[in-house]
Amino acid sequence: APVLPSAPRLSEALIAADEVEESDPDLAVTVADARFMKPLDIDLVRDLAKDNGIVITVEEGSIGGFGDHVLHFLSLDGALDDGELKFRPMVLPDTYFEAATQYEQYEMAGLNAHHIRGTVLRLAKKVEVPVLSE
Repeated sequence: APVLPSAPRLSEALIAADEVEESDPDLAVTVADARFMKPLDIDLVRDLAKDNGIVITVEEGSIGGFGDHVLHFLSLDGALDDGELKFRPMVLPDTYFEAATQYEQYEMAGLNAHHIRGTVLRLAKKVEVPVLSE
């Protein structure tokens, strides 16, 4: 499962990758530093999508940023056509945050290591996600 974090989230993505691999040796996580946001390294993104069933982007931006750029490319490149590729952008939610430490704000935004780990495990179907009833 490749994770493409922007530089500020790189260390959290590496922690999450280590935790996932320690908890499940059958699950490999590739962390590719997204310092190539512009121009997009389409060869790397294409290879990661082709070789894996999951792509996750992690950024400090909001909707419409790097993750959407990657998703747009994958769509135009046909990587989503067969429905086999799972893609999740992890971004800052479109909401106000109270003043807090940087860690606490990332926690509220869902962008710390345990959130990244949970996203990987959920997409890899390694954890059961409760379904809300109507």
